[in-house]
Amino acid sequence: MKILDYIDRVAVMTAIIAIVAMTLLVTVSVTGRYVFSMPIPGDLVLSEFLMVFVAFLPLSAVQASREHVFVTIFTDWMTNNTKVVMETVGVVIGLIIFTILAVATFTDFFQAWTVGAYTEGEIEFPEAPPRLVVSVGLGLFALRLLVDAVRSVVGLFTGEAHAARGEAERALDIDTPD
Repeated sequence: MKILDYIDRVAVMTAIIAIVAMTLLVTVSVTGRYVFSMPIPGDLVLSEFLMVFVAFLPLSAVQASREHVFVTIFTDWMTNNTKVVMETVGVVIGLIIFTILAVATFTDFFQAWTVGAYTEGEIEFPEAPPRLVVSVGLGLFALRLLVDAVRSVVGLFTGEAHAARGEAERALDIDTPD
């Protein structure tokens, strides 16, 4: 799964570059608007397109590192295997849902690509690239969910499965300064 980890790192780096670009775009546009009365044309549409990179590309990496939000108020008292079973069920449900979403967004991308859809406004930007990014991000997430589901099921049968650690357990790992 090293290749999937590498793809995750590339996706996260792309999202970081996109958020830096979006920050610079907004800063320059606002400065141009209020200082020179000349904003960047199409800055809002470009920001929306860049937000797609920021929101969808890191999904798989967040799943891989188990850094998403867990609600553990009802599961803290459960055994490890019970937690793993519950997580596996959740991962399988997520896999089904996000696979459907990935296919639907790919269909949406393909339609925009075929038709040659463009945004309305001062500058007509093609709609296909950000739609492809959504599809790729959701596809990577679905692939990561598939990997996690397989690992969980195999781990349950071999007895080596470990439930994701809750927020309280992760907070104990933080080193405090002496």
